[in-house]
Parts: sequence; structure tokens; C-alpha cells
Amino acid sequence: MSSSTTSTRRASPRSAAPSGALRLLQAATALSVLVVLAQFVTAGQLLSGAPGAEGLHAAGAIALHVVQGLVVVAALLLQRATRGPVWPTALAALSFLVGFAQAWTGDHAGLAVHVPGAVITTVVTVWLTAWAFSGARRTA
Repeated sequence: MSSSTTSTRRASPRSAAPSGALRLLQAATALSVLVVLAQFVTAGQLLSGAPGAEGLHAAGAIALHVVQGLVVVAALLLQRATRGPVWPTALAALSFLVGFAQAWTGDHAGLAVHVPGAVITTVVTVWLTAWAFSGARRTA
């Protein structure tokens, strides 16, 4: 093998960044789906009057904010590393902001506002997760 052939097979330091950013995005989005599922469980417990459900649901909301913030950072890192599309980062940021508005409505407005916010958060979370495990791999 010539040295030029060998050098083309070695991974460049630049190629490690997209892979790491992609793995971070995949982990963060998968975790966000799990937190959303936990939120659905605790919401059901709230509606059925289970003791302690409100505290669990509130803690889950905080966990979701943290994980969604991580999704925003991971999407931004992937976009910068690959010069890929901006829409996943924008969508993650939008979901992050909607999550705060949706959480606020849980304390200050009726379920007629809170539940649609939960649906938006869920759809965006699942969409970003699906993209991270399919379309994002082509980008990275």
C-alpha cells in the first residue's frame, strides 16, 4: 500500500467531531423521549388523584428542560461540525422554549392549554429523535 492510500483510510480529527456530536444528539434525544414518557405516566397519575404525583410531574418537567437544553446544544454542535442543516437546531430550540411555556401553563392555565403544549413537545421530541437516528447519520 502506498502512503497516500494509508493516509486516506485514517480517520481525521475532524471526522471524530461529527461522530461524537451525533452520539450526543442521539443520547440526548433518546433520553428526552424517556422523560416525555415518564411525564405522560405522572400526568395520568395526577388525573387519577394519586398522592405525590404532582411532585413527580414537576420534577419530570425540570428533567425535561435539562434534557431538552442538552438536545439544543448537541444539535448545534452537530450542525457546526458538519455544516449540516440549521432546522434541527432551530426545532430543538423551539421545543425547549415551548417546554417552558407549556410548564408555565400547567401552573397557571387550564388543561386546554397545557395538553396541546404537551402534544407539541412530544411530536417535536419524537421527530428530532427519529431524525437523529436516521437523517442525521447521513449528515455526519
